[in-house]
Amino acid sequence: MPATRLDLLPLLPHIILAAGTVIALIAASVVRRHTAVLAIAGLTLTCSLLSLGFVAPHLPATCTDLLFLDGLFLISGGLILFAALCIIILAHPYFKQLAMPAGEFAVLLMLATLGGLVLSSSSHFASLVLGVELIGIPLAVMAAYNRRQPRGIEAGFKYLVLSGVSSAFLLFGIALLYAGSGSLLFGPAVASFRQLAAQTPADHLGVALLIAGLGFKLALVPFHLWAPDVYEGAPAPVTIFAATVSKAAVITVLLRLFPPPVIENDRFLFILFTGLSIASMTLGNMLALRQQGVKRMLAYSTIAHNGYLLVAFLSGGSLAQTAVLLYLFATVVTNLAAFGVVSLLSGNEADANDLAGYTGLAWRRPGVALVLFIAILSLLGIPLFAGFIAKFTLVAAGMASKHLVPVLALVINTAVSAYYYLRIIMTMYSGPGDAPGGAEWPADQRLPVFGVVVVSLQAVLLIGIGTAPQFLLRLIQRLLA
Repeated sequence: MPATRLDLLPLLPHIILAAGTVIALIAASVVRRHTAVLAIAGLTLTCSLLSLGFVAPHLPATCTDLLFLDGLFLISGGLILFAALCIIILAHPYFKQLAMPAGEFAVLLMLATLGGLVLSSSSHFASLVLGVELIGIPLAVMAAYNRRQPRGIEAGFKYLVLSGVSSAFLLFGIALLYAGSGSLLFGPAVASFRQLAAQTPADHLGVALLIAGLGFKLALVPFHLWAPDVYEGAPAPVTIFAATVSKAAVITVLLRLFPPPVIENDRFLFILFTGLSIASMTLGNMLALRQQGVKRMLAYSTIAHNGYLLVAFLSGGSLAQTAVLLYLFATVVTNLAAFGVVSLLSGNEADANDLAGYTGLAWRRPGVALVLFIAILSLLGIPLFAGFIAKFTLVAAGMASKHLVPVLALVINTAVSAYYYLRIIMTMYSGPGDAPGGAEWPADQRLPVFGVVVVSLQAVLLIGIGTAPQFLLRLIQRLLA
């Protein structure tokens, strides 16, 4: 039966983004005016983001067996589109400083963002694989976008190879689950997870391979080895994408496939997720202590925060899903602020990665230093910032389910992370003359107005959520109801 206009309405964000990607691709190929392509990308992402308000009254809705759009999609899709729009704004001055065309980058970003929307609305393993590849392949190309940087080529190649291996794990796991349930829909798979103890060893292996494939995309330990190299070698806007859009999409899939009550009620899943959580937060923080590069340090910090996030997955109470989404919102906004500052300070030779180069930043560029200061305090979980209320909600969800070990690991690792977070702050607020010899200083070019506005907006959001989180909490709970 042909689809009606009403049937297609819930897919309006996907349709707008797909159509805009095609238009941007044609413009990049024919017009060759990269500013126009970036403008098309920004307009498309804005329209797609605004369209979420039009489709909200028509949700939940099922679009064939492949996609299911509900309140969870509204939250995740909104985060994905908002982050992508901010990246486009930050990418324009970044690639202009490098004297590189940014039109093709905009097309790749839009395509990867479309993959994020598909992934966040998936209800079928076919659309899951489609979304994963729509994100993964453009991300590998974007990581190697700056062909003049050997580390960028290395980052793209590493991600491409390891992403292919993880996709193989993912497909093999899906095949094993399909052999057991006879269906590629998420529903039968989640139903089988509820009784996983009674399933065959092949089903257990399928679940383990499925989690391994998704764990790679999320950079969970021991599937994290690509993250530091890719974060360091890729252009700063690509690093922002990997830390925000990709993360939000994969977390949404995990929530659909492994709801917290399912994990808590199955011993196999509970032990598996507990191990991933504690290993990620512990190893991520320990390795971050040794880093001298800001991007690499924040990469390991992101791994640790993914481990924190899994604490809420272990809790079967009513607060668990809200805690996941609140923490996801806080980390996306924080990463937009932190990596956005790195992008703004990057010059035409290299990204602003050397920590020693941030010495005295507060005196040379007080505005962006303040934004980075707020982002670091939020990552650390200091009160009055979004990171605090997000971590408090994680701890509350864990304590409500009496899971003391992962909660204790979260608290201890938060204390450990204070060492390298405070290193960044102390470096920024040191005297400019305290920098060691040979330090690579962040570029002193005039900062773009729109880029400064974007990172300043993230700082305002972090303070607003931290001081008055009720609105966001009520919004999440209403959309999930």
